[in-house]
This record gives sequence, structure tokens and C-alpha cells, in this order.
Amino acid sequence: MAKFKTKFDSLVQLKQLKIDEIQNNLSKLNKALQEEENILNILENEFSSLTLPKEGNFALINQFKIIQQAKIREINQKKSQINFIKSQIENTNNQLKEANLEYEKMKYLQSEEIKKYLKKIKENEAKNMDEIALMLFKG
Repeated sequence: MAKFKTKFDSLVQLKQLKIDEIQNNLSKLNKALQEEENILNILENEFSSLTLPKEGNFALINQFKIIQQAKIREINQKKSQINFIKSQIENTNNQLKEANLEYEKMKYLQSEEIKKYLKKIKENEAKNMDEIALMLFKG
């Protein structure tokens, strides 16, 4: 039996494409998050390995403080980037939930349309069988 086409077929395909697009975006965001967290770990390790000079003049100590402050700024910027990516991931997860819901609605409507079509075919077959039986009975 040939596949029955419904008016919802193209909508189901579009909804599936939307889900695929969102999932790809989510994968990219998760990869970016992992990369940024790895960089943050490196920055934090670099910061913790900084040691205050034990000897030297004031300029050397001042230079250490400047390097330390720069590293702190870099760490804070990285944390901000990570928080931004996390919020994007949360938004994308919400989009994915909505897209899945829309997809399921279209799939349901598509299946209902197919059920109606099959019911109509069965009714027509039953009607035809009744007509054949009536003709055979009269004949």
C-alpha cells in the first residue's frame, strides 16, 4: 500500500528540521562551554602558580601586582563568557522543548488524518463488500 500523503507532512518535516537545527546549535554551545571552561581552568592554574617575589625592589613587586590583577580580570571575563554561554544553552534547551512539542502536535495531527483516511477506506470496502454480497444474493 502506498504511503498516504497528508496536509501535515510538510509541516512535520519543517518541525523536524527546526529540531535538528536547534540540536546542532545546542551541540555547538556545549562544545564552546567545554572549551571556555578548559581555558578558565588553565587561567586559574596560572593564577595560582603566581608567586610573590621574595626579594627585589618595589617596581618588581608592583609588576607582580599588575600581572596578578590582569590575570584576575582575565579570569572574571572568562567566567562572564561561561555564564553567557550557559544562559544561551538554557534558552536553546527551552527552544528545543517548544520545538519538540510543536513537532509532536504535528505528528499527532498527521496520524489522526491517516486514521481518518484508513477508516474511510475500510468503510468504503465494507460498503463495496455489502454491494457485492447483495448482487451475489440477488443473482
